[in-house]
Amino acid sequence: MNLSFAPVADSDFEALFALRVAAMRPSLERLGIFNLDHARKRFERQFAPQYMRHICVDEGAGPQRAGLLTVVPYEDGPLKLQHLYLLPAWHNRRIGDWAMQQVQNQARREGRAVWLEVLNQSDAIRFYERHGFVQTGGDPIDLLYQWTPA
Repeated sequence: MNLSFAPVADSDFEALFALRVAAMRPSLERLGIFNLDHARKRFERQFAPQYMRHICVDEGAGPQRAGLLTVVPYEDGPLKLQHLYLLPAWHNRRIGDWAMQQVQNQARREGRAVWLEVLNQSDAIRFYERHGFVQTGGDPIDLLYQWTPA
């Protein structure tokens, strides 16, 4: 399996919004806060193709878009891991591990920390903790995590 990134264009909004809903809906429903209109408005505010990349998987039949990675650099500050989503069909295949390794490699090269927000009670918490992220704060909805290169 070959993994790569591809650029995101403005025209990818609807497909990426559907991907985000597929990835986030179970966690949001578990918290009792899923609202499709709110989700769309939030994603519209965060949609920045210049920082976004499709996560592509090629198993021999040509690349398929499996997920989304968004890393926003803050001037003289950390990298914000804004989105790391995989379509459910691509879960548990180490694709997220590969994408996280790319983010952490970038952070090491640039000498920056990486921070993110994750939904409370999300299955992703274990993933981020496994990759060395440490909880630094939060509220009943979102938890804040940070990873700092050694």
